[in-house]
Amino acid sequence: MDWTWGWAAVAAIATCVLAGSVFLAFWQIGQARRSINAQTALDVFRELRNPETVETLRLIYELTQDDLKNMPIETSKEIDHVIDKYAALEVWVNNGIIDKKIAMESGPPALRCWYRLHSYVESTRNKRGYYGDNFEALARLALDYCRKNKIQVLLWQEGHKGEDIDLIAELQDERIRPRSRKEIRNDRKKNPE
Repeated sequence: MDWTWGWAAVAAIATCVLAGSVFLAFWQIGQARRSINAQTALDVFRELRNPETVETLRLIYELTQDDLKNMPIETSKEIDHVIDKYAALEVWVNNGIIDKKIAMESGPPALRCWYRLHSYVESTRNKRGYYGDNFEALARLALDYCRKNKIQVLLWQEGHKGEDIDLIAELQDERIRPRSRKEIRNDRKKNPE
C-alpha cells in the first residue's frame, strides 16, 4: 500500500489549519486594535467635552484680537491646553489610531478655535518655534472635510454686521487659512529653525 497519498492529504489539511489559524490571529489583532482605537476616540471626545474644556472653548469663541494681546497667563495656559488636545487628535488621525471621519466630529470647534487663535498661534510660534503645527493641520483637515461635505460652520461675533461668520468662506483667505500637514512640512524644510 502506498502511503504517499495519505501523507500528502495530511500535509494539505495541516497547511489549511495553519493558514486558518494565522488568518484568525490577524483578525483578532485587528479586532483588538479597533477596540483600542474606539476606546481612544471615546476618551478624546470625553476630554474635549468635559466642563473645563467646554468653558475654555466658549472663552476662545468670544476672544477679540485685543484680548489676545493682553491675555492673562492663566488664560493662556487654558488655551494652550485646548490647542494641545487638538494637536494630539491630529497626530492620532495622521497615524491611523483614530479614523478621520470620527475625528471630524470635532472639526467645527477646531475651526472656530483656529479662526480666533491663528494670530496667537503665529505669535507664540515666533517665540517658541514649532508651536501649534498639529493643531493647524487638524484645522486644515476640518476645513477640507467640511467644505467637501458641504457642512456649514458658523461663528457668532458681536458687531459683525449682525450675522454669523461663515468660517468655510472666511478661512479661504490666505492670511488665515490653516496649512496642511504637507505644507507645514515643506515650510519647515525651507525655514529650518
